[in-house]
Amino acid sequence: MGAVHIPFEQLQNLWHELPPKGSSFDICTEPEDQSRAIKLFSQRDFIIDHCYLPQDLEQAPLEQGSNFNRVWKGNPILESHSDILQTKTDQPIAIDIGCGSGRDSILMGLLGYRVFGIDVFDGALERLQQSAHRWDLNIEAIKMDCRKHPEELVALFEEHKPQLIMQSRFLHRPLFELYENYLPTGCAIAIHTFLEGAAKFGKPKKADFLLKNDELSERFSHWSVLIDQVHYLEDGRPLSLFVAKKSALSQGNH
Repeated sequence: MGAVHIPFEQLQNLWHELPPKGSSFDICTEPEDQSRAIKLFSQRDFIIDHCYLPQDLEQAPLEQGSNFNRVWKGNPILESHSDILQTKTDQPIAIDIGCGSGRDSILMGLLGYRVFGIDVFDGALERLQQSAHRWDLNIEAIKMDCRKHPEELVALFEEHKPQLIMQSRFLHRPLFELYENYLPTGCAIAIHTFLEGAAKFGKPKKADFLLKNDELSERFSHWSVLIDQVHYLEDGRPLSLFVAKKSALSQGNH
């Protein structure tokens, strides 16, 4: 029980749906794929406790039908605070800025959002599309460089009037002005990215990619702040855990 099925031929585009490197687990493969699978997992620093063949599991309990088993985690805003992101709007819109391979996009899709995942990297968007298809979710992958072409992001805001903006491990401060000026009242922003104290533990090092302590709470003090916490990775790097909702009073205030 709790097994996850990833077709072997899709594995190259779905490594992001596995646990962190160094994790140990069991796998089951067809005989012709066994040695290649073990080699692939080993090359990516996974520990395979046992590699089963289908006949080894013939007497194991069988779980049929669709399920939402997963062996990966998204950012803790979505994992632990999804209740404050729920909305009564029919088919609410979320935009995942700098979506990468799309773990957070998938989680927002599971919450009922129609998701637009934007990134500059074709490979990341291809992986997002692969996962969206696997999970049968309403997610659209869009290639966009919002640093160079903020007007494209503004157009997305104005066309779809999102209820949620996710910004995870991505920092570009001019976006804050766009949130202020172009997001609709009631839209929530969820920002989970590195704080300045992270530099002493590892990357990122540049100030442009590191939030100052209390920067978000001060910048969005006139919004309804729902969460303002610090989240620490295992290596000690701190990240913001920040959610704020745009109120009518915040419209046009800076």
